[in-house]
Amino acid sequence: MVVPVLAAVLLVASLVVAVVGVLAALQRLPRNRVIGVRTGWTMARVDAFRRANRVAAPAFTGAGGLGLVAGVTALLSPVTAAAVTLLVVGAVGLLVLLGVGGVLGGRYAEADREATLEAENRPAQPCSVPVPDGATEHADRGCGAETRSACAGSCAICPKGAGA
Repeated sequence: MVVPVLAAVLLVASLVVAVVGVLAALQRLPRNRVIGVRTGWTMARVDAFRRANRVAAPAFTGAGGLGLVAGVTALLSPVTAAAVTLLVVGAVGLLVLLGVGGVLGGRYAEADREATLEAENRPAQPCSVPVPDGATEHADRGCGAETRSACAGSCAICPKGAGA
C-alpha cells in the first residue's frame, strides 16, 4: 500500500517541477519567493530572474520527466523491491537534477550581475555614427566639428550645444 502512495507523491512533485521547467523555458515563470532560481540578484530584477530560470529550465524539465517516468513505472509495476528501488532512484534523480538546475541558474545569475554592473558603471562612449562631410547645419548653434562627431551631429545631445 505504501508504494502506490509514494509513486503518486512522486508523480505530483514531478508534474509540478516539469511545469515550472516549461514555464521557465518560455520565460513565463512569474518572479516569486517559492519556486525557481532565487538569489538576491534574481529577486531584485525581473529580467535577471527570467534569464537565470531559462538557463535552469532544461534541468528542471529533465528532473520532472525523470520523476514522471519513475513514478508511472513504479505505479504500474507490481509491488516488489524493484518498484521501491525505482521510486528511490526517481526521487533522488529528481532532487539531483533540481540541484543542478539551481546551481547553473545561480552561476548564470552571478555572471549576469557582474556583467550588468560592469556595463552600468562603464563611462558613456561617444556615438560612432559618422558625420557626413561638409555638414555645417549645427555650427551656428555652438556644435563644433569635434563635438558633432561625438554627438552624431545632433545639437540636442551635443555637450557644447545643450544650452544653445
